[in-house]
Amino acid sequence: MVLSLAGALGGMVIGLALRPASPPGMPPLERDRATPPAAAPPGDAPDLAALEAEAARLRAAAEAAQARLDELTRARAAAEAEQQVRLDALARARAAAEAQLAGLQRDIAAAQREAAAQREAAAAAARREAAPPPAAAPAPTPAPTLAAPPARPLAPPRPEPPPRQEAAGGQPRVVLHYRAGSGAGAETANALLGSLREGGFDAQEARAAPAVPSQRVVRYFHAEDAPTAARLAGRLGRGWAIQDFRGYEPSPPAGTLEVWVPDR
Repeated sequence: MVLSLAGALGGMVIGLALRPASPPGMPPLERDRATPPAAAPPGDAPDLAALEAEAARLRAAAEAAQARLDELTRARAAAEAEQQVRLDALARARAAAEAQLAGLQRDIAAAQREAAAQREAAAAAARREAAPPPAAAPAPTPAPTLAAPPARPLAPPRPEPPPRQEAAGGQPRVVLHYRAGSGAGAETANALLGSLREGGFDAQEARAAPAVPSQRVVRYFHAEDAPTAARLAGRLGRGWAIQDFRGYEPSPPAGTLEVWVPDR
């Protein structure tokens, strides 16, 4: 645009300078008669050099402006390219973070399922140990009744033969159980250990269990251990019941008896 303006100014100057005058001896032109030329004051003649210099200055300014525009265009293109690179990097980082989050969510879900399965297994084991079988019956006398058959009471206590050789030292092995966290249950179980050892039973330890039956029971797991369980209940005193746990799986070795102390 600047170049076009400079060219127009130059053409006007040259046209004014080259305008033809009326030939000598000829009458002046109509326009010359209508408007006689005014005498140009000295010094008003167009300065062609100055006009050309101005045109050159305008062209230089236009070229500088175009160069600046080109520079700004290149800078904008470079900034847009850099911004696109950053956006691509952010998109990749976001995709990686989302994939990592999905993996963590899968791990958490798997851990929750495993914990739920463990809690269910522990609860099932506690229910199996705490729930007395239907065959359990309290012993009305120091010689308690056997759980199988439940209705047949045992005969009054009679001298028993030596215990079967099922545990170390030829004595039946007795394991006492009390509820975990119960101070009274632990004290009672530890007090029974000495009494059972004096009665010829291999009572070595008292174990804490998550749940215990609501009554005092002696459990046996093999048919041949039923008489020994009755003798053990008689040794413990009145109010102890005998439970037939022959159907429990996996059963402990023959000659093993369990004493369960209620939480009271």
